[in-house]
Amino acid sequence: MHFLLNPSILLTLSVSLSGAYGAAVRHAQRSTPAVCYEDNALRSLERFPKDASAFCPAYLKDPSKPVPSQLGTWPASRLSSACACFEKTAAPAGPASTPTTVATSATQVSSTKKSSVSIPTLTLTSKPVIVPSPTTLSSTSSVPRVIATGGPSLGGKRGLVYDYTSKDYVKYYTDSKKIAFGSDWGDKRSPAPGVDLPSNYNFIPTLRVDGSKVNNDWINNVKAMLQTGTKVIFASNEPDNGGQANLSPADAAAVYKKYIQPFQGQASLASPAVTNGGGSSMGLGYLASFMSACADCTIDIINVHHYVDRSDVNVDQAVSAVQSYLSKDVPNFMAKYPQLKNAKICVGEFWLWDSSDDEGAQYLTKLLPWLDSNDMIACYQAFGGLWRNNFINSDGTGLSKSGQVYHDL
Repeated sequence: MHFLLNPSILLTLSVSLSGAYGAAVRHAQRSTPAVCYEDNALRSLERFPKDASAFCPAYLKDPSKPVPSQLGTWPASRLSSACACFEKTAAPAGPASTPTTVATSATQVSSTKKSSVSIPTLTLTSKPVIVPSPTTLSSTSSVPRVIATGGPSLGGKRGLVYDYTSKDYVKYYTDSKKIAFGSDWGDKRSPAPGVDLPSNYNFIPTLRVDGSKVNNDWINNVKAMLQTGTKVIFASNEPDNGGQANLSPADAAAVYKKYIQPFQGQASLASPAVTNGGGSSMGLGYLASFMSACADCTIDIINVHHYVDRSDVNVDQAVSAVQSYLSKDVPNFMAKYPQLKNAKICVGEFWLWDSSDDEGAQYLTKLLPWLDSNDMIACYQAFGGLWRNNFINSDGTGLSKSGQVYHDL
């Protein structure tokens, strides 16, 4: 089915199902999800699927082969395991085809757009995002325990997403007056020796459970963090993505009730972080099913991720896509649920994939002031860091242009 829009009025922005979404496609047939469960080495491969597809087969045959810098610096055993998982869950090779696209928004085109810019007519080759309406609560349904209290007082909105390989990356931001907090997809502020946030940055723990939906250390770890000032708790990371938490909405609700809800009133509680994929099983469609299964949960923050690929959109279109998603799609979704009446939005991850350093800097320069001034946005974390040629320069000696914008603007 094709939808043709008048390019002088509307622009349908499309997102290639690669990176975060390609991971879900590759993992759709997985029979043993725990084998590949939310591993940061696998995450780096999923973020650069073209590089990983070329690198992994050769590396598994000969581990002495040099590792591309964008795939990170990992112990050989971790990288071999991640490559094996990536290969096992990769889609079968076949004839080249046009990437599947999903509509992220229909955005009003500014009348000030230069006439020399060519606005393509894009076709929609998959179903548009459809957000199911929540099931109407009957008089016997569970009543939400507490209406959302709104966003946290983190001292600022901008965060630093990092992992145990990020010693130098974190170091370059220790003097930034714009960074207020950080998170690392886990519940340890220092995920490795020498890797830690500056003491004046708040740490946000992220729930991770094993294949049995258990995390025996979580409750005690979070209690300790609350004593040292933690103000926000993130639930599962991308449960709608087969390459990440990979949980059904019912399972995500169950672990939320077990591990997140007990901290109601002690910190701001964030929903599972969902991708901006389309349909009923990803993104806001997935979150609608989660909300139905967690109707009695306290949720202070809706956590969403937003990625677009530079091959699909230019910088201005990418900025418009995320602005429309955060100012229209997500608030419209939240308005359907009484317990989200006072909730805020956190953009736990966002980036313009495959952008040049100059384009990344332009993207942030246009977007960050908007995020900072939007009262609905409680917090955000750009995912342009961690590796060289992103927020770190190609020499690994300091910040790139885009990294410096995130540090200063």
